[in-house]
Amino acid sequence: MKLRIIVGAVLATCTTASALAGTFALLPPQSGDMVPSLLLTRAAAPVGTATMPASNHVHVERNPLSVSWALSNDAPLQAQPQPFARDSREYWMDVAASDLQKGIQLPLSAPGAIIRLSSSDHLQGTLQASSMHIQLGQQSLTVDHAANQLADTASLQAAGMAAPAASMVIKLRPELGAGIATLQAPAASGRYVVHVFEPESPYTVTALADRDDLLLGNHVHVHVAMHDADQAVPLVAAGGFLRAPDGSTTLLDFQRQTDGSFSVDAQPKAISSTPGLWEVHSFTVGTDANGQEVRRDTTTVFAAAVPDARLGGAGKITRAVDQGIDISLGVLAQNPSRYAVSAVLYGRGAKGVMVPAAYAQSAAWLPAGNGQLVLHYDPANLRGIGAPYELHDLRLQDQAAIGLLERRTLAIRFIAP
Repeated sequence: MKLRIIVGAVLATCTTASALAGTFALLPPQSGDMVPSLLLTRAAAPVGTATMPASNHVHVERNPLSVSWALSNDAPLQAQPQPFARDSREYWMDVAASDLQKGIQLPLSAPGAIIRLSSSDHLQGTLQASSMHIQLGQQSLTVDHAANQLADTASLQAAGMAAPAASMVIKLRPELGAGIATLQAPAASGRYVVHVFEPESPYTVTALADRDDLLLGNHVHVHVAMHDADQAVPLVAAGGFLRAPDGSTTLLDFQRQTDGSFSVDAQPKAISSTPGLWEVHSFTVGTDANGQEVRRDTTTVFAAAVPDARLGGAGKITRAVDQGIDISLGVLAQNPSRYAVSAVLYGRGAKGVMVPAAYAQSAAWLPAGNGQLVLHYDPANLRGIGAPYELHDLRLQDQAAIGLLERRTLAIRFIAP
C-alpha cells in the first residue's frame, strides 16, 4: 500500500496541467510571473526606415537560431530575477556660474569627499585651483591647498576621460573633516554640474524596484531608504523623475512612509521606438546624528515593453532525431518581428531531487498571427538526470524591440516521450 501511494503521488505531480508526452498546456502563472493579459500593436518597429540615416539603422537577423548547453546540477539559479539596487554615497547639483561665483554649500557627512565640476554647456574656459576657495568650518583655503589630490581638464583627458573644458576633480584632505563646505569659483562662466562623492561616509541611500521588467500599462513600485551603516535612518524629503530611453522625463510624486522611507509608483505612459532601460532618479535629503543635512541621489532601472506577443496554444514535446528533447511552443504575435524563447530544463537527479540540467534558446522571424518556436535540448546535456522533467524560467522576447514579453517561473512538468 505504501509503495502504491508513492507511485501515485509521483505520477500526479508529473501530469498536473502538463503531459506525459505529446501536447501540453502551460502551467498557470505563479506570483511574480509576467504574462500579457492583452496584446497591443507596436506603433512603429524599432528598425531602420528609408527616412532614417544609415548610421541609425538597426539590423534584425532573419535566420533562425537554436542553442543549448549543459548546466551544473548545483548551479545557484534564482527562481526570479532580482531587481538592480546600488547603495549611493553621492549627489549632484546643477548650478549657474553666478552661484559658483558667490559660493555654493555642499553638505559633507564624512572626511575625504571627492568633488567634481563639469561644464554642462561646454563653454570654453578653465578653472584655476589657485583662485578657487573652500571654506569648511573655521578653515578657508584655496582649492590647491585644500586638495589631497587634484585633476584639471588636461589631466582628466590625458587619463582617457571625455572631460569637457572647465572640468576639475578635487579630493579633499581628510584632516579638513566634515560639515557644510562652501565652494567658490570667482572665474566661473556658464553652467556646471557639481558631483559630490563621499567614499568614507556611512550614510547610503538605496532605491529598490519591485521588478526589473514590466509591460505597458503596468507600473514599477520603487522604495527609497537611507541607512547609517546597517541602521535605518528616516529621510526628510525625496523627489525625482522617470527618464525614458529617448531622454524624455516625467516628474514623480514620492510618498513618505511611516518608517521614514519614501516610495513611488512609476508607470510609462507610452513606449517609443527607442529601445533601452527606463530610469527612476531619486533625490533625497536626510540628517545625521548631529542634525546636519545629508544629501544623496540614486537611480534604479527597469525595462519596459509593448505586449505585442504571448505564448499560447497547445505545445508539443517530442524526442528529437539526435535523441534530445524538442519542446515546441506556440507564439501569438501582433507584430511581425524576431522573437525568442529560452528556458532552463530541470530533471530528477541522482539524489532524487529536481536539479538544473541545461539551458536552451531559440529565435526566429515570425509573421503576425500564430507561430512556433522550438527549444532543443541536446542529448549530451541530459546525462545524469531523468524523468520527471520541468521547464523553469521560460521567457519570450521581442528581440527587435529589445523587450521581455513573458516570463514564467515554472512553465511545464512532463515525462519525455
